[in-house]
Amino acid sequence: MSAWRTTMMQTASRLRIHGALTAAAAIAILATVVIIRSAPAALEFRLTVLACAILMLGQGVQLLFDAALFRLGLASDSEEAALLVIDRTLDAMGLRHIPAEPPALLARIAGTRRLLRRQYLVLGTTVAILAFSLLERTGT
Repeated sequence: MSAWRTTMMQTASRLRIHGALTAAAAIAILATVVIIRSAPAALEFRLTVLACAILMLGQGVQLLFDAALFRLGLASDSEEAALLVIDRTLDAMGLRHIPAEPPALLARIAGTRRLLRRQYLVLGTTVAILAFSLLERTGT
């Protein structure tokens, strides 16, 4: 198996796992917000956690979409063809125009890493706000 195919397959798998875990965490946080809605926790905390959870859910969907794009590219015979398939799919969906100089596979993977860093930043912020809200609720 070629190096680009292995890299693309590993990236797609990693994105699929992170996307599913992010969506599950967002749903768990949303359920927690619903459960504590009757608690005396400040409305601002609940709304902030709700907004962060919705953002996390959106990021999870974006990670799953990126994983699907990488898997779509795996059907191609070469790295250049795979990247062109991804670019054409994004162009057909109206999400991005085909660039004159398409980014290399490693540049695209770097973009997914930035997305993962943002995802974990939002997750950490959400958990911290939720924990503070629950601590305030219990009075400790």
